[in-house]
Amino acid sequence: MEPRRITNTFPDALRPIMHELGSDIAAARKVRKLTQQDMADRLNVGRTTVVRLEKGDPRVSFGTYAMAAWVMGLEQGLLSVFAQERDAGFQKAARHGLPKRVRHPSPESELGDLDF
Repeated sequence: MEPRRITNTFPDALRPIMHELGSDIAAARKVRKLTQQDMADRLNVGRTTVVRLEKGDPRVSFGTYAMAAWVMGLEQGLLSVFAQERDAGFQKAARHGLPKRVRHPSPESELGDLDF
């Protein structure tokens, strides 16, 4: 049986997103007046990998995408991708975890586990 390649199993819905990501990387590189070879040298990859990166090829490792962001000073944007405040699923779960009502603590609970 032939091994499954990521290009065969990659979801169609992600293809335009990856293409846009690659285009954004290419634009950021050009604004910084870096050639593809300059970028390749800084990423320690071949120029063809940079070409694939800028096309949004899913076979390029996430580490290479992250390094490209770092080379251009955009690495902080990577943190916001999975940030809890942007995650609707996390927000919903957090809301469901809230208590039904809030009560003032009893005087005994203010003392905690102090033994006198």
